[in-house]
Amino acid sequence: MSRLARICFCCALFAVPTTLGAQPPAQPPATQPPVSPVDTVPPAAPTPPPPPPAPEAPRSLFEPTWHQFNLGGRFTNEAGDPARWQRYQDFEEGLLFTDGRWAHHGPGDAWLFRATADNLGYLDQRYWASYERTGRFAITGLWDQVPQFYSVDTKTPYQTSLSPLLLDDATQRAIQNGQATLSAYVPIAPQFKLRERRDVGAVNLVATPTPQVDVRASYTTTRHRGELPWGASFGFGNDVEVALPYDSRTNDLAVSSEWMKGRSMLRVGYNGSWFNNLDDTLVWDSPLRLDDSTAAPGRGRTALWPTNSAQTVSAAGYTKFAHRTQLTGFVSYGFWNNDQPLLPFTINSALPQLTLPRATADAEAHVFSANVGVVSRPADDWQFSARLRRYDYNNRTPQAAIPQFINYDTSLATSSTGGPELFAHYRNTVDADATWTARGPLSLALTAGYTRNDNGYNFRIFDSAAENVLRLSADAVGSQSVSFHAKYEYGKRVGSGLDENLLVEIGEQPDLRHYDLANRTRNQFTGIVDYVPSDRWTLSASGGVGDDDYPDSYFGLREATFRTLSFGVDYHEPNGLSAGVTYNFERYFGSQRGRSASPGQENDPLRDFTTDSAERVHYFSIYAAPPRFGNTEARVYYDFSRADGNYLYTVVAGGPLPPPSQLPDVFNKLQQLHVDVRHRLSTRVAATFSYYYEPFRVFDFAFDQSVVNSIVQPSSLVLGYIYRPYTMHSAVAGLRYAF
Repeated sequence: MSRLARICFCCALFAVPTTLGAQPPAQPPATQPPVSPVDTVPPAAPTPPPPPPAPEAPRSLFEPTWHQFNLGGRFTNEAGDPARWQRYQDFEEGLLFTDGRWAHHGPGDAWLFRATADNLGYLDQRYWASYERTGRFAITGLWDQVPQFYSVDTKTPYQTSLSPLLLDDATQRAIQNGQATLSAYVPIAPQFKLRERRDVGAVNLVATPTPQVDVRASYTTTRHRGELPWGASFGFGNDVEVALPYDSRTNDLAVSSEWMKGRSMLRVGYNGSWFNNLDDTLVWDSPLRLDDSTAAPGRGRTALWPTNSAQTVSAAGYTKFAHRTQLTGFVSYGFWNNDQPLLPFTINSALPQLTLPRATADAEAHVFSANVGVVSRPADDWQFSARLRRYDYNNRTPQAAIPQFINYDTSLATSSTGGPELFAHYRNTVDADATWTARGPLSLALTAGYTRNDNGYNFRIFDSAAENVLRLSADAVGSQSVSFHAKYEYGKRVGSGLDENLLVEIGEQPDLRHYDLANRTRNQFTGIVDYVPSDRWTLSASGGVGDDDYPDSYFGLREATFRTLSFGVDYHEPNGLSAGVTYNFERYFGSQRGRSASPGQENDPLRDFTTDSAERVHYFSIYAAPPRFGNTEARVYYDFSRADGNYLYTVVAGGPLPPPSQLPDVFNKLQQLHVDVRHRLSTRVAATFSYYYEPFRVFDFAFDQSVVNSIVQPSSLVLGYIYRPYTMHSAVAGLRYAF
């Protein structure tokens, strides 16, 4: 029966007298007067059928679905440095399959399977899959490749890519005998690509055996291998840069169980991490000599990141009380271990071989952390919160007595500390906040907060440092169109137990202060305003200022400031038109003081110098999405950023230090234009076209091509790794298929 027939049938039923279904119709008596035509109820007119529903607008071609893939080709044109452009991606030309999405579910949604695939066959390919049994368990898997591309034009005369890194013996001997210079390595240094890659595989499982219990488990393995630029120096005057061969694997396992009932939750868990460095020692030839001598070694050796492990057990939970009060807590205890063999003091066979204090590192640390918080809202206009945090790094490595060591693989030296110092520290933090809220034409929330930080240190120049922080913030909503947020923070940190002899012991100035624990006064203010005059417009502005002052630091960092300002405008039309503009400005400033002095001149203030550094960053962004025209949709994005930095060196007027030669300013400028157009060919197929334009300009006095113009520098052998500009064009044309 059609919908129209059903509607007419129902109308006819409602038009029949109600006695029809109760008993047969009775005959009227003869004396009954005839029924007047005007008293007769006419039958109801049939209800007209509703209009057909308006056709549903097709889904936007930019809206992803779970049944799609993109197939096309990528074309690139590059000028300059393609490695920096593709630092963590792979934009090589070729056939491209990406944005693959597929999902399938069982009857009644009893189960669900989903899978994704991106950039198949490229160095940055990524695959993900998930299977879920509703209310029972869910399992997900991930495979992700993350490349890191350093350079395409690096060069090295080292003949091997695995440790030991070897040089040509004849060239080494010629340089050792004064018959050649480092320039002899230039013709035997082939060009190569310097890159590395991380391969990440992960599996996650969530099971729900009962409605109150969840069990979670995850396993992640990461293989990190390749080469990276590495400084393998033989001293300050003999710098050597090599392509460090790197190969490591990290395995992480996490297991937890969560129980929830009523107003309480408890979770217990275990986390384990195992790092295995397959190349834990680097050995490389000296470019200056072949044979060991008491003046210089023929080879260098250094230990790299050691194989180690960390095990942590934890518990977390919350419970809710009356008066809208909730208590949350977290506690963990970890065991960190490293028992790798210790390297000998020197690889130089011409020097005495000192006895190691023990065969292995035997390094161990116990780490305790806790976080307890309470939030209460006893009245509608008041909210109180407090939190206590504790972190304790307890270094349990046995003390190693090392009265003497080999200095720069050239000479025997006496240790000023008698061996390594066992650094350890703890942090205690107490936070408390109170918020008062007023509701009405002006909704207002005022918050006052206080934080106390107590830090303790082993073998630092301060035994401890305490910081008191006051926070004041205000949030206001005057109407549906205006909102405001402002925050002010004042903090004062004071150290105690200062031991300047620790600085003198290692040859530093006693008036030096380390910025991370020195006395400091901090003032910061931030604010943001949002204005929404209509459904179409959104305007926002924000800014901030801050100053860190180190009043008792004669040497080291003395002041650091920041200034930020940003504006944003967004516009949206019901027809799909949208556009937006954002501008950000940031400025950072730092001031430091040092002293250039030889032995016997350490106490001469006329040898002081200052270094003031400043950095300014401008960022501009615009996007536009015109309304759909026919079967075509488009998106346009443009980003511009420029950062400028400078250093200003000053000396004491009339002092013995000559006027410094100022370093040139550094800068980098990056632009990114992305145009994306999609045209619907049918209900399932759309043509796609994307275009990227990215010019990059940079100057850095340490890595500019005008400075590092050869792999041979004065008494240095480098890779030629520099910061180079580039201009890149990339286009992808293809088809998007929805199934």
